[in-house]
Amino acid sequence: MRSQFVEAAERAIAKLVADFQHNPDRFWNERDMHWILFYYLKQEGTVQETHSTQLIRAEFPTVKKFGEKNPARGHYDLVVLDPESYNSEAVQRMKAQAPWDEYLKLIKIIVAVEIKLWLARLPVERTDWDIQKLTEKPNNVLNAYFLNFAQLNFRRQHMQDYYLDLREHLLYHKKHWPALNILCVPSDIKIQPDPSNNWLVVA
Repeated sequence: MRSQFVEAAERAIAKLVADFQHNPDRFWNERDMHWILFYYLKQEGTVQETHSTQLIRAEFPTVKKFGEKNPARGHYDLVVLDPESYNSEAVQRMKAQAPWDEYLKLIKIIVAVEIKLWLARLPVERTDWDIQKLTEKPNNVLNAYFLNFAQLNFRRQHMQDYYLDLREHLLYHKKHWPALNILCVPSDIKIQPDPSNNWLVVA
């Protein structure tokens, strides 16, 4: 579903990328990136509602419960809810304490975002849980975005090599989930000067 919400979200993401590459040390952790993206989503008019923050939500739960022994829901970093489903009479009648099982059946997510900030050479498999949440069924996500920001010392060759390994791992997942929008951005723009290469594409 391509809509004004998706286009606004991608403009907001582009602003976050520009901020990151202009001053990567501004971002100490992933939560910093969440807040900045939230600000840009609101600024971009992602939601044309009087109370726009009702539709932009943080830590929104997944439909699917993960795990076999003690199944539990995952959570998306940020979402933009579909206003039509959110404003439906059935949803608006629900109280804040309503069970998630009932609520999530009625809500659609126009945009779901997971963000990963890479500050060191950590196992690239850290991506797998985020991808699992965004792709595995059942889910109610119409447009999924996995944003990776590599804040590394690219003057060191082993960090450049690590970044390439990260991209390869993400590309492997992109081949399996072509509808998943995957971003991979280095803090040093000279490593990847063409911004179109920030988004992974399967040849």
